Amino acid sequence: MTGVIHTLERPRLTPAGVATRKLWLEHRSRQEEGGAPREVQARMAVVLTGEALVRQSEQLAEGQRLRVTGFLARAGFKGEARDRLQLHAQTLEGL
Repeated sequence: MTGVIHTLERPRLTPAGVATRKLWLEHRSRQEEGGAPREVQARMAVVLTGEALVRQSEQLAEGQRLRVTGFLARAGFKGEARDRLQLHAQTLEGL
């Protein structure tokens, strides 16, 4: 997924002592759907887990273009979080 960093939260440690950080990525593109062009906009939470990704994120800034690869997972297991997805980053690349 590519986009612009909308919000970059502060790094923290999980209760297990694992470094983590969340950012919000604003994606905008033009796609084709059913043979017609469509403007696509989405804002998604991106979760960075592990010392290497959190350290790499120290070079990032709000407003910066970014490419993230990873996997989608539920934001939680209770309430509305069950129905929200987050992108768990495996790689980050500034654009």
